[in-house]
Amino acid sequence: MEKVGGRPNGRHDRQAPLLRKAGLYLGIAFELPGTVLGGALVGYLADRYFDTSPWLFIAVTAVAFGGAMVRLVQWVRFFSGEDRERRGEENHPAD
Repeated sequence: MEKVGGRPNGRHDRQAPLLRKAGLYLGIAFELPGTVLGGALVGYLADRYFDTSPWLFIAVTAVAFGGAMVRLVQWVRFFSGEDRERRGEENHPAD
């Protein structure tokens, strides 16, 4: 059982493993493109406000894309178990 905010998380144990994995994958499916699309929207609105088209759109979208790639690397490490190994949690599961 995992702890959430210092309390045991009973709901985690009641969920089917398939639902937990589907939730993680669905989160990735929305997080990565959402980051890039959000950056594009912010860049577009900033361009309209400052009348600098298309420079802020390109710059903010590129920064958002870079952020999405960093997050993708974090997800890959999480799913490969490398993140847990680096922190030493593989041999010491959570209470």
